[in-house]
Amino acid sequence: MNTTDLVYVVDPDSSLDSGVNVVGWDLLGFSTSIREHHFSGNSFSNFVFDLNVGRPFLSSLVKNVLPITVVTIIGLLTFFIHPKNFGQRIGLAVTTLMAASAIHLSLLNALPPTGYLTLADRMMLSVYIIFLYNLATSVYIMRLVDKNKIDEAVTFNSSAAKVLAALVVVALIQFFF
Repeated sequence: MNTTDLVYVVDPDSSLDSGVNVVGWDLLGFSTSIREHHFSGNSFSNFVFDLNVGRPFLSSLVKNVLPITVVTIIGLLTFFIHPKNFGQRIGLAVTTLMAASAIHLSLLNALPPTGYLTLADRMMLSVYIIFLYNLATSVYIMRLVDKNKIDEAVTFNSSAAKVLAALVVVALIQFFF
């Protein structure tokens, strides 16, 4: 029925039932409103119920941020492996990249699809950039070692680790701004 026959009205005394529970989310509040919807030259009354939810901070941190942080730290240990052992360096970089991809898929399955970048998406993009840098550095060091330029490889590894520290700081800053 159009608005000439039916118009909804919000009950100001409405509230959420105490038994309402959305698993894995905190209920932050709700709002109700009435909006007019125009369709085919008619106006219709629409009742809109908005439920505001948020992730519990500590459990969200432990379940979503901690695993990728640990995997990233493990991946960055490659900078402490001597350049002569480039096979182990690249192996570590690739396996941690695969672990990060699995964590990313897990994060995507836990969140509803959105048309914008979530905090989890931005976090994972930063991690992928760090892993790409790590892998590219390891490949370049491998090429230097193959040419018997061990001293140059050691120097490059040291410089690359310093650049990595700056890269990590930039990645962390983007979360706060």
